[in-house]
Amino acid sequence: MAVEREGSQTACEMTDPMDQTEMANTLREFGKSIVALRDVMDQNKPFNDMELLFIENHFQLIQMAYFRWKRKHRRVPVDLT
Repeated sequence: MAVEREGSQTACEMTDPMDQTEMANTLREFGKSIVALRDVMDQNKPFNDMELLFIENHFQLIQMAYFRWKRKHRRVPVDLT
């Protein structure tokens, strides 16, 4: 059975309340931007080459940052059996 280590802290537990508020605001703004992009894409209008490159580059940036963050903050399960 995998269990989280006792005494280990999550990223949110290690930050002060001001950092948590800033993170929540950033994530909220990110979500609004994603919804706006989805709405534009739902209109099925074609993007020009520069717009496509811009979007693809930002998707790659987000993916790389997320994977790096996930690797750094991965919770290590402990087998207690």
